Amino acid sequence: MDPLSGLLAALAFAHAPALHAASAVFEPPAASEPAASDSATPPDAARPKREFPPPGDPTPQKPAYPPKTYDCPFTASPPVLDGRLDDAAWMHAPWTDDFVDIQGPELPSPRYRTRLKMLWDESYLYIGVSMEEPHLWATLRNHDDIVFRDNDIEIFIDPDGDTREYYEIEANAFGTIFDLYLHRRYKEDGPAEHGWHCEGLRTAIHLDGTLNDPTDRDKGWSLEWAIPWSSLKPPAWDKPSFGEKERAAAAPKAGDEWRINFSRVQWMHNWEGRIAPKPVEKPIDNRYNQDPPSPGDAPKQPSYEKVSGRPEDNWVWSPQWQIDMHDPRWWGVVRFARGGALAPRTPAPVPAQPLR
Repeated sequence: MDPLSGLLAALAFAHAPALHAASAVFEPPAASEPAASDSATPPDAARPKREFPPPGDPTPQKPAYPPKTYDCPFTASPPVLDGRLDDAAWMHAPWTDDFVDIQGPELPSPRYRTRLKMLWDESYLYIGVSMEEPHLWATLRNHDDIVFRDNDIEIFIDPDGDTREYYEIEANAFGTIFDLYLHRRYKEDGPAEHGWHCEGLRTAIHLDGTLNDPTDRDKGWSLEWAIPWSSLKPPAWDKPSFGEKERAAAAPKAGDEWRINFSRVQWMHNWEGRIAPKPVEKPIDNRYNQDPPSPGDAPKQPSYEKVSGRPEDNWVWSPQWQIDMHDPRWWGVVRFARGGALAPRTPAPVPAQPLR
C-alpha cells in the first residue's frame, strides 16, 4: 500500500469504525399546581441503571469511568444564531468539560481547548461550540465533501441509545456540512447513508482571526447549530427499522436521555506552533521603459499543508477508549431538563493511577 492510501485507510477507520431574543425565558412549573407529567423531570432514583462497562467488544484502553452526562436546559427563547455564544440564552446553559483525547485522559491532552453548551425547545436542539485555534484553515466547500479531511467539529446522535440508527453531522470553518445516517455501526457493516440530509439545519460560525492566512496568529472559532428534531428521521429508502422510524422524529420529553457525543478532528500542519513569514514585495520600478509585470513576479503566499504521514488527532467530549467514534456505547448521556434544574450528576472520578 502506498503512503497516501495508508493515510486514507487510517482516516476511514477513525471515522468509519474510526434566531433573536433580548433575554432567555425558562419555564418552571407554577407554584400553585404540580408540574405536568410530560414536563416534569424524573429523579435519578427513577432512572434505569447502566452497566459499566457496557456489554460488547472490549476497547483497547480500559475505561476509567462511565460516559459523561450533561443536563440540557429547556429555553423558551432561542439563542441568536451568529456563531458568538454571547447572547442571554446561552448564559443559562453550563459548559461541558474540556475535550480529551478520544482514547481517554491517559493519552496526551489536546493542544487546544474545546468545550460546548446545549439547549433545547420543542423545535430544535441547539449546540454552541468554542474552539481555540491559532491557525484557522479550511479547504472543502461542497456539501457532503468528506469534511473530516479538514479540521472540523462533529456531533453524533442516537436518540434511543440502542447503538443503531444514528446520525452524524460535521462542519469545517467554512461552514461546509457533511451529514449522514447509519443503520448500524461500521463494525456491523453499517451502511452509511450519505444521501441523508439534516433538513432545516441552521449553522452559524464566528472566526476570531483570519482564515487560511498562516502569517498571523488566530484565536479560534465558534459554531452554533440549530438541529430540527423533525430532521432526525431515517431516509425513506432505509431498511426495516430497529425502532427509529416509529419514533417519528419527535422532540424529546423532559427527563428523556439521548446518547450524544462530539468529536473535533485536528490535523498537524507545516506551520504548527509558528507563524509564516509574510511574502516580500519586489521594489517599485520607476523606470519609464520597463517590461509589464508577469504572474511570476507576484510574491508567493504561504499556505497550509498537512504533515505527511501523520494521522489526525481526535478530541472528544466523552472518551471512546479507542480510535472509533462509531461505538455509541460510549457516547455521552444528554438529559433533557425542563421545569427547573436537574440535580447535578457527578461522573465517576478519574483514577489517580492508570487502570491496567
